[in-house]
Amino acid sequence: MATATYGKDTDVTIDQAALGSAVKAVAVAAHTDDLAGLYQAVMPPAGTDTPPAEAAAWFGTLLIHLALTAAADSGLERGCSRETVSEWIDEVLGPPPTPARLRAEDPGRIDHVEATRAAADYSRCREYAVDLIGVGLTDPDEAPAERAVDAHCTVTNDKDVRITVMAMLGRLAAAPGGQG
Repeated sequence: MATATYGKDTDVTIDQAALGSAVKAVAVAAHTDDLAGLYQAVMPPAGTDTPPAEAAAWFGTLLIHLALTAAADSGLERGCSRETVSEWIDEVLGPPPTPARLRAEDPGRIDHVEATRAAADYSRCREYAVDLIGVGLTDPDEAPAERAVDAHCTVTNDKDVRITVMAMLGRLAAAPGGQG
């Protein structure tokens, strides 16, 4: 168990075994496209009964552990450029979706405005993933880039962005046991 202080007089204990299990479960769910499993994997151990401060601490800690795992599994060099991280993500996940590609998937349901917004949202999440993985590739004696800190705060506090970025990081991490 590790204890961290979040905010004024708020100590939160994170169960390291539960955190490790969650990282593995997110990777498995992401590699198998199991959306229900992904939502279950990211939940704090106490589920919906978790107080808000503890839930925020859990999500923030899980997010950084997923980013560190993806960075470690990437094979990229410490201190590599943001562009190198982005190129690796393109190699693993493929190119980001375009509005035209999204519309082509279901032209009767997805209009141009919705497709444009979805492509922009995905690209923004991908940029957050680049910045977060960069934390794991930063030399130990360097502070994380301000972009990475901003990405961590934004992703931790936006539930829609959080699940998308966690799914990306889970897919970028090696699948446990060779699954996926």
